[in-house]
Amino acid sequence: MNLPLGLGPFADQSPRDHALVLALGALACLVGYVGSAALFFGLGALDHGGSAAPRRVASVFASLACWTVYAVAFVRGRGGPVTDVLAYPIATVGVVPFAARWLAFGPAWGALRDRIGFFLFRPDLLIDAAALVVPGIALCASLLTLWASRLGEAEVRAWQRRHLSAEFREAFVEEADFEG
Repeated sequence: MNLPLGLGPFADQSPRDHALVLALGALACLVGYVGSAALFFGLGALDHGGSAAPRRVASVFASLACWTVYAVAFVRGRGGPVTDVLAYPIATVGVVPFAARWLAFGPAWGALRDRIGFFLFRPDLLIDAAALVVPGIALCASLLTLWASRLGEAEVRAWQRRHLSAEFREAFVEEADFEG
């Protein structure tokens, strides 16, 4: 079974380099989450029984730190062209804060049971998800836009040839150039 083209890594990248990108993204997320909580509220604010507001503030910093690492990895041609921008950061911010709280304070079975209930609309879950995703996506888009705006057309083409596989360029880049 082949990996979908959009989930493939950048060209000329070793599995070790790819794993390092994932590890750095997870570490940045953890440091952003735990570090901001400890700095602003004290580490106990991440406990399951406390207010959600400190956890949401820490989630914003985790999101920003995580997406920054993946944006830099994208610019450097490490990770994957699609996975660095969406898949890896979303998975990272979805797992790392949750795992950090469970490792530090133990499992919160009651909270997990409440979240898996049969409710279709849970505003608190949407707020938590937004705190984990929206700031990072906005920062990543801003950083990549700033980076791309500083490059000329020839530099963009050179970056694409150096970091994108021929199959990826043929399927996504050249097709986009033809439409535009």
